[in-house]
Amino acid sequence: MERRERGRAEIICTGSELLGGKLNLYVPLFHERLAPLGFSIRREQSPGDRLEEIRDCVAGALRRSDLVLVCGGLGPTFDDLTRQAAAAALGRGLFHSRDCERILSFNYGLAKLTPDFRNQCLLVEGAKALENANGTAFGEVLTRGRRMLALLPGPRAEWEPMFAGFLEKEIRAFFRLPPLRQVKLRTAGLGETEAEAMLKPVMRAFPGLSFTILAGPGTVDFLIYGDDGKGALARAEAACRRALRGAIYGSGEETLSSAAGKALKAAGRTAACAESCTGGLAAKLLTDVPGSSDWFLGGVTAYSNGAKTELLGVKPATLKEHGAVSAACAREMAEGARKVFGSDYAFSVTGIAGPAGGTPRKPVGLVYFGLTSQAGTRVFRRRFRGGRAGVRERAACFILDALRKFVK
Repeated sequence: MERRERGRAEIICTGSELLGGKLNLYVPLFHERLAPLGFSIRREQSPGDRLEEIRDCVAGALRRSDLVLVCGGLGPTFDDLTRQAAAAALGRGLFHSRDCERILSFNYGLAKLTPDFRNQCLLVEGAKALENANGTAFGEVLTRGRRMLALLPGPRAEWEPMFAGFLEKEIRAFFRLPPLRQVKLRTAGLGETEAEAMLKPVMRAFPGLSFTILAGPGTVDFLIYGDDGKGALARAEAACRRALRGAIYGSGEETLSSAAGKALKAAGRTAACAESCTGGLAAKLLTDVPGSSDWFLGGVTAYSNGAKTELLGVKPATLKEHGAVSAACAREMAEGARKVFGSDYAFSVTGIAGPAGGTPRKPVGLVYFGLTSQAGTRVFRRRFRGGRAGVRERAACFILDALRKFVK
């Protein structure tokens, strides 16, 4: 929901793999970076690795929008054609940059560049090169009148530091749009439409601000943008917090796993886990957090029934009577993990991620969770929809959010 006119931006992500099944998740990432700079994304395109298709996308985007970002196709191989396509769209040629050559020679300790490295030194005429801290492909910034075209490498590990370190400053200096502040509130346990219904009164109460809802697997982010000249942003944030209540687990770049770790660290407690259908995903998310060794002791991926009994002490009678996907099994898995690791808290996940294995009584997507501490054990039952990966991701998010609340 936009409340004021902003700069128009278009995103072009090149690569035939994007047309052959690979999921492109870059648009939300660019949205978060461009909105505070005063831009809204009006269109996203994904041409294949053909020069004329990329050229046509670039030319059309430059007719419609103020800022055009092209991501991908800057490598040294035959199918990396973004430079050539951008040059054709602008009616310009390519030139070999000696500055880029010196940078690559220094970065990689080469007295003489190989042909593939030399290809990386080609720039569109009039371009300003952006150095790549994690690769060999230089970014490029080009302008034509009041329009800007930026070429970025495809890998996220390369373009993100380039955007933050160089491109953001170029965009600010060129367009000089009024600066916007951004607040991101992160929630779990709400659906996208449910979160929107709760927040509609807030959005109506602050017509001078812009709002965006971004849904993930089991999570919803709510973004607020504004110049905050009269403190409207702070008041809107406070109103959102009142409306969303305990569903908010953090803000900014905080994750469910870091929020759970924060709660454990504040309480001076430790956790462990036992996972079946999630295959260690929840433990992976916890250990993604720097310093997690202070509060996470370890986990067991007990996929088979034998592993559940031998490693966690689940009773064979429990499995025989109730099955592995049951409240009783989830309870014993959690309590077994707490005993094995000697942790203050422990959780378990056991379910049917699919696509096969479901029955009328226990359908695909059915997951049981256990959470235990010295105070006792709680068991949760949930049914998640989606494919195998979606069920696993939603299950991991659910138990991390439950752990966060359980510790508090």
